[in-house]
Amino acid sequence: MSKLGLGTRTFYSEGENCINYKKHISKFDLQGRLVDPISVMEFLMKNYIFSNRTMVQGIERTPWMAKRASKDSESWSYLDLPPHLKDKKSSPEVAKKLKQLLEIEALEFLNGKRNIGILLSGGMDSRIVAAIVRELQVTGKYTGDVTALTWGLKDSRDVVYAQRIAQSFGWEFSYKPLTEEVLYNNIFLTAERGAEYSPVHLHAMADVSKTIGIDGILAGSYGDSIGRGEYSGRKTSELPHILDRHMNHFAFLRASVEKAAIHGVRADLERERSRFPGRSEMSYREIEMQQHYMRRQLNACMEVIDDRIPLYQMFTSPDVFGFMWSLDPSCRTDDNYEHLLELLPGNLLDIPWARTGRRYNKANSIVEDTLTSRNNCYGKWLRHDLRSTVLNEINSGVLQELGIFNEKSLDMWAKHWPKTTYAKADRLDEKMAWLASFSVFVRNNNLKSQVNKYSALDDFNRLKAFAYTKLYHTALKVSKR
Repeated sequence: MSKLGLGTRTFYSEGENCINYKKHISKFDLQGRLVDPISVMEFLMKNYIFSNRTMVQGIERTPWMAKRASKDSESWSYLDLPPHLKDKKSSPEVAKKLKQLLEIEALEFLNGKRNIGILLSGGMDSRIVAAIVRELQVTGKYTGDVTALTWGLKDSRDVVYAQRIAQSFGWEFSYKPLTEEVLYNNIFLTAERGAEYSPVHLHAMADVSKTIGIDGILAGSYGDSIGRGEYSGRKTSELPHILDRHMNHFAFLRASVEKAAIHGVRADLERERSRFPGRSEMSYREIEMQQHYMRRQLNACMEVIDDRIPLYQMFTSPDVFGFMWSLDPSCRTDDNYEHLLELLPGNLLDIPWARTGRRYNKANSIVEDTLTSRNNCYGKWLRHDLRSTVLNEINSGVLQELGIFNEKSLDMWAKHWPKTTYAKADRLDEKMAWLASFSVFVRNNNLKSQVNKYSALDDFNRLKAFAYTKLYHTALKVSKR
């Protein structure tokens, strides 16, 4: 793809103006370098890093939505994002225009490819991508073959519905199971790639990357955020400030580190906002979700696939997201997808939405099956099958020797990490898995850090975190009765 988009891959750089840059952080000599405590704090707050930071001081990601001014230039040319406007259009109008733009976007990637894969689940975003590609096949604009690539528990809605879609289109279906062994391997793969995210987000990406005979892969991970204006269940008009919640409430860091690092955290956000002056607060909040959350968690994980097979995220070209951003937030609704699927082949509205088991956008429709909506058991696998692996890393002394972690908190959570059997990984599970990966990353590269003093505030924060989490888990148990 020639155009910069929201999902365009960024690389790793060292030195001023990103002169020396590489595809992987492991390509740099990291031995004995310093950990970036600001990055650690950002991750422990949000489960992703902000801006261009990595876990290692002196190594950064290349800028977002930017390209070199010329091949040999030391300067960068930054793209000015399309504005958020308040255009009012009906859902049928939006669907018609979106269909046209998505077809153009897909064709630009499909050009010259004979065999492509689609990351397909039981969700709505990936079936939109599938239906767009099928439309291009039916109209003769794309004449190549398609393989649907799916991961999850065998009897989950994601897997079963994806197979139904693939079969209805006459496509090959390639299923990659999610197991405790896959999650175990992802702990170490995360470490190998710089510990920038929790291993629970890698799913079966490593297995997908080994698929033979595919020229490229299309994904629809940006569909919720761009197509429906939704981020983790929140509409764009309801997005909180990025620092409104989850401020290291497990007290993993020492208070002195938090106090010093928070200035760097705020500076990261202010610097990136200054690239796009004059925007509304809602606009800034959506841009931040794209630049920090989507780019530094989702896209960073997807690089595992892109390393071996070119991967492109639909909905990320400036024409597509620029059109959706031009609409009033009230026009970015579930109705758009319903009308869009009515324009596309396959009658895919007849296949329920994996999230609910109901017909899409019909709240009063019945649940059509007894399949599970959960496609993994990461929480259960971490707390039980992989418990010793995770705790051995956390208790190894590697993290403690850095001098930035609250050792008493590490010890407390190692002892009091719940042994509950519910499938979902909660916030603590995700952090424990990451701590294991980070420990491996630090040990393998002999990373160092400036030691920070322990204070009475660390004990207070630890006890407060314990009380908060006990209350959270108690409420969780009650809600599941």
